[in-house]
Amino acid sequence: MEKADETKHIQHLLLVTVVIILPALQGTIFGWVHGLLPLLVFYYLRRYGANRGRKYIVSGGVLACIVGLMFQVFEQLLFALTLIPLGFILSNSVETQDSIPLAGIKGTLALAGSWALVTSLLTLGLEQHPYILLLNSLDFAMNEAIILYKQDMSISAETLFVLDQTFSQMRIWIPKLMPGFLFCLAMLLTCSTMAIGNRMLFKNTGSSPWPAYKHWSLPDKLVWGLIASTIMVVLPMASGRTIGANVLMVCGVLYCFQGIAIMLFFFSKWRVPLFVRTLVYVLLFFQTFGVIVLGLIGIFDVWADLRRLNKSEQNSD
Repeated sequence: MEKADETKHIQHLLLVTVVIILPALQGTIFGWVHGLLPLLVFYYLRRYGANRGRKYIVSGGVLACIVGLMFQVFEQLLFALTLIPLGFILSNSVETQDSIPLAGIKGTLALAGSWALVTSLLTLGLEQHPYILLLNSLDFAMNEAIILYKQDMSISAETLFVLDQTFSQMRIWIPKLMPGFLFCLAMLLTCSTMAIGNRMLFKNTGSSPWPAYKHWSLPDKLVWGLIASTIMVVLPMASGRTIGANVLMVCGVLYCFQGIAIMLFFFSKWRVPLFVRTLVYVLLFFQTFGVIVLGLIGIFDVWADLRRLNKSEQNSD
């Protein structure tokens, strides 16, 4: 019995270590593994308890740091370490019985704060802040792309003009929209960790800290943020338009998540076959139009209450 427990402990420790260190060693191939780290931390803390789960995470983190120092990839390793607090914050939100929106806000702010702290520490060894380096690298890449297109004689003058205008606008707007994009990325990691972790706990323990994702709903008052940001984008004020565009992007991602929840609700209600579900997922998530449709469905649900959640709450009262 003791050997079996020791073997499981080693397996969990190695799993945490691999999830932390693998993207640092081969980021181009395994960079996507970063997204699993906060999920793993949250699951371990809720599945095995705070003390036991913390042992797995801390032991795996220390071992990953040792490997990172050996292979001299400690800077890349730091990004993975910034994802760990998200799992702890979400686990703590379960302990304090936070609502889904409040847990999401706490997790997103914790993740954004971790990124800000680590990038500030990295600045001590660099001439520029990593955020500025990111913007400069994107600007350089777009400038190089424009030069390459201009050297391609097979491209017509009209097409070249459109490409030149497009890249010029991108070079203007990407620095303005980057804060909103990074915040959306933090939200994406937080919401996916909550939704998938909630489902994993239900499947493995029979209970989950929050209701099923298909029943999740945003606060109705959020729609005013969407309306206000849309107005700010339309108004002829440069600073207001930038702020409005960032807020609009964040609201759009949130309502897209609500649209996904509505889609899952009706898939379950109508017992849609797995093959059809998979086909719909591919069509929606790999096309910009599909993502927009999900966002519009999420916004429409504010007034239509497509899942009749408010009616159910009133009946239960």
